[in-house]
Amino acid sequence: MSENRVVDATPESVKAYMSEHEESEYLLLDVREPQEYEQAHIPGARLLPLGQLETRLGDLPEHRDIIFACRSGARSRVAAHMAVEKMPRHQSIYNLEGGILAWQGHTVTDFPRVRLLVLEEGMQQTLMAAMDLEKGAWNIYRHILEAYPGTALTRTIESLCQAELAHARALYDAWQRREEIPPRFEDLFEGLKGEILEGGMLLEEALLRLESTMVPMDLAIYELALDIEFTAYDLYRYAGETTGDPALKALFLEISEGEKKHMNTIVGALDTAF
Repeated sequence: MSENRVVDATPESVKAYMSEHEESEYLLLDVREPQEYEQAHIPGARLLPLGQLETRLGDLPEHRDIIFACRSGARSRVAAHMAVEKMPRHQSIYNLEGGILAWQGHTVTDFPRVRLLVLEEGMQQTLMAAMDLEKGAWNIYRHILEAYPGTALTRTIESLCQAELAHARALYDAWQRREEIPPRFEDLFEGLKGEILEGGMLLEEALLRLESTMVPMDLAIYELALDIEFTAYDLYRYAGETTGDPALKALFLEISEGEKKHMNTIVGALDTAF
């Protein structure tokens, strides 16, 4: 695997890898919570909850490949990228696509996925796409607050909702400076569709899927939020690394740091899901 990259591996490829390598060559880490691990886990997997990962990365052996796993692949993807960022000289790092559900032969039908986003051609189009991403995240968080008011989720989701709006305003400020007659932020933001779920899934459908999940609702919502924030973090980090505009570079990297903080907030709140 090339340096600083995470390999998304299917259950079949992970099973093949494990059968072809000695156990001393790799480490299989389950980043779910202890209660989940006790219910079912891949044989040989070592438990290291995502909330503890950052402080224990130094304990991981650099001479062994690491395979990260969780319930649906959302938390393990974040864990794998955290490891790559903090351990650039480490051996290959893999993320188990679909998580334990896929490993057991189940499809992840209860977990709405955020679609992958790519940079648009031209900076104005990229800024607009980024604002649409923020609108989509804001839409989802507002729906969650309306559907589940007054729960343990409320404070975390409200914080994320306000942060997405602030990011959208920052992006708008950069966008409107290049427009002759820009509309007001409020008008532009209201007109954005914010359709960021795979396959054009409606927000109502996403929430219905969450309601039918077999895990606690808090955990299912946190996983969806983690997927949203990781997608945004990845987009802004890449945009910041590729743009030749110093001001936009600073803006994109600043927002990517904000998205990283959002992920940390969600990870810290996972304990309340049990």
